[in-house]
Amino acid sequence: MNDFKKYYLFSPSLRIAHWVWAIAISMLFITGIYIGNPFFIGNVGYSATFGDLHAITMNYIRLIHFSFGYILLAALILRFSILPFRKADRLIIPKIWTKEYYDNIVDTLKNYLFISSHHRPYIRNPLARTAYFFLFLLLIFEIITGFAMYGRSNPGGFWDKIFGFIIPMLGGEYQVHRWHHIIAWFIVLFVVIHVYMVIRQDILEKDGEVSSMVNGSKFFETTPSDISDI
Repeated sequence: MNDFKKYYLFSPSLRIAHWVWAIAISMLFITGIYIGNPFFIGNVGYSATFGDLHAITMNYIRLIHFSFGYILLAALILRFSILPFRKADRLIIPKIWTKEYYDNIVDTLKNYLFISSHHRPYIRNPLARTAYFFLFLLLIFEIITGFAMYGRSNPGGFWDKIFGFIIPMLGGEYQVHRWHHIIAWFIVLFVVIHVYMVIRQDILEKDGEVSSMVNGSKFFETTPSDISDI
């Protein structure tokens, strides 16, 4: 039997933020798809006074959507607030200024493309770091554009004052909505690839990649190449 060493990597705050994102992104995508293309009118057959009591309406869907928008924002604030305290919580930052980063990119790509049977062990491989970095940029874009549109429901209010400038900058509310919708699909594409790669990594390397977001630990037979980052 191979001997594996256990490395504690992911703090409770990071793991909580991760699962909150998973739930929030799922709910935001589902409700966002409905808002963009509603397929039924919930209060048909009832008067306007009592319609909301008998059916799911666009008002409820928007309430759920924006509620999870706040939750996503809170999780992102939590994630960024813990960056200064543990090196392992800064693994989303790709070291693009180092030669090692590009060497490791090639090493990882060759394995992902089935050119080589394995890659060097990593706490967090450089492709993953790069992908997560861009994911955060996409999430920030979604939050800014989402709350910019939300602010239009209260002109002159808090969100309108903070992000209202985004709407004319991107060419109007329709264009903001369009880009918000397009980026949402990119995030979903990331989620699909992410789930596949995590499961693949756990099956091939047996390093506890899946369970690491529950217990915070991964297992390696040899010392990871980026061990200095924890």
